[in-house]
Amino acid sequence: MNIIRLVHTILVMFLLHQNLLISDDISLGIRFQQSIGMYNENGISIEYAPKNLIDNHLSFSANYYSSRCGSAIQSNAIIQDNLQISSTYHFSSASFTPYTKLNAGYCFADYESSHFDDIDASMPLISLEAGAQYSFVFPLTMQAGIGYNLITSDGSSGIGTVYPLFVQCTFLWRLGS
Repeated sequence: MNIIRLVHTILVMFLLHQNLLISDDISLGIRFQQSIGMYNENGISIEYAPKNLIDNHLSFSANYYSSRCGSAIQSNAIIQDNLQISSTYHFSSASFTPYTKLNAGYCFADYESSHFDDIDASMPLISLEAGAQYSFVFPLTMQAGIGYNLITSDGSSGIGTVYPLFVQCTFLWRLGS
């Protein structure tokens, strides 16, 4: 918890120093993701959208989502934690716009038993995503997309729970707007 506070303090100090909080958008929200044929994973997302980068069409985000907040609640589903960074290209700055996204990160599994020590418990994630975003008149944005994991696994190497197709819906609240 102290690490999170330290990172938060450093980020706020940097942004204030750069005058970014005034001109750029930072959003915080929740992410719901469903791997087609596998787990529900839910978590948090933070997005940074610099105002003058590629004519306001590019944003960056960091996501944490987990089956702990989805399929593994009150079940024997494998606990899977995902950390991900993303770069998003928005095709326009209108309220409703399509987007494409490149995601990269890492997935960690907690098998909760020493019987599975021989199975990989982590693997990299790289995925492509396409979807649409709607920004409401109040500071809420909704993104919905379908993605394809470029790295998957059948369990012989890597985690056997990363399936190729997923859908996601993210709700972001613009801070300071």
